[in-house]
Amino acid sequence: MKPRRDAVRAQLDRLGVEGVLVTKPVNVRYLTGFSGSNGQLLVGDADAFLTDPRYEEQSARECPDVERMIYSTSAKTIGEAAGMHAALGTLVERLGIQRLGVEAGHMTLAAAHAIREKLPVLTLVETNEVVETLRRVKDEGEISSIGRACAYADQALGELLGALRDGMTEVECAAVLEDAMRRSGSEGASFPTIVAFGEQAAEPHHQPGRRALRAGDLIKLDFGAICDGYCSDMTRTIAFGTPSEEMTEVYRLVAGAQQAGVEAVRAGVTCGDVDAAARGYLREKGYEFGHGTGHGLGLEVHEAPPVRAGAQQVLEPGMVITVEPGIYLPGIGGVRIEDSVVVREGGCDILTGSTKELVTV
Repeated sequence: MKPRRDAVRAQLDRLGVEGVLVTKPVNVRYLTGFSGSNGQLLVGDADAFLTDPRYEEQSARECPDVERMIYSTSAKTIGEAAGMHAALGTLVERLGIQRLGVEAGHMTLAAAHAIREKLPVLTLVETNEVVETLRRVKDEGEISSIGRACAYADQALGELLGALRDGMTEVECAAVLEDAMRRSGSEGASFPTIVAFGEQAAEPHHQPGRRALRAGDLIKLDFGAICDGYCSDMTRTIAFGTPSEEMTEVYRLVAGAQQAGVEAVRAGVTCGDVDAAARGYLREKGYEFGHGTGHGLGLEVHEAPPVRAGAQQVLEPGMVITVEPGIYLPGIGGVRIEDSVVVREGGCDILTGSTKELVTV
């Protein structure tokens, strides 16, 4: 993890600070390996990881290559704030830090106020997406973890296909998927599972409810697993019985748009180019969809870069993104197909292995 911290350290002069306090949990994990719920990392001339006694053993195991400070807590304080501030004060004095960068997109006003109150000699400097920018390009270890997360989801979908039955509710279907992902090895669901039957699938982010499954329904499933903290994301739309001719044609069109988007992915093109390939395919057929064609994927299920209309971010080898166009017909139904892919020099590797043919159960 030290090379990642060195990459942050190399930006201190540009940021106009002597150190950066990293508090966003996924960023702390990226830079240290720590997976607990409470930890802060100070990157300066030297690095130090701060946490409370609950995580003393875990932090020793997960981040042995960084100095650790275990700060005391007290029933008289709210949470661990007082202990953290004391530890932070010791560190900034030792490292000669007067201007401290903080993650503006994560630190609350209350937290910033508390630091200023406890450590008035410090000047807090807002920084934006310093670590998130580093996280955009994945190394092969990260890609392997995402690939295993995708495999867990693929296995779970296979189990679900054998469990679908007339009268099953969306909530029950989501429970089957999430249980199957856990049993396949996942650390949990990477986001709240989307299950939508029939006309409910016209809502892009439908929350599973008590709608019962019946013959002729298309089922939209958007779900993901977690491996080593890394997320997968996949959408498949399947048929329960014979779907209508209209929705069969809609499926064919979305499959074509999704394939066009995947074929557009390669190093050197922009995210907007990928969006235009998928969106343009459907636009020519008279359809539009209101969300982006995809997003970055990693320690968070939605992270940089966004794959949307006009996005100028140039794709680089090792970026992992999704490609997920859809058609949504209010009162009738909807179709979305989504893959997670790795950007390569001449194209992309698809990590989600489930078939994209229309499966009928």
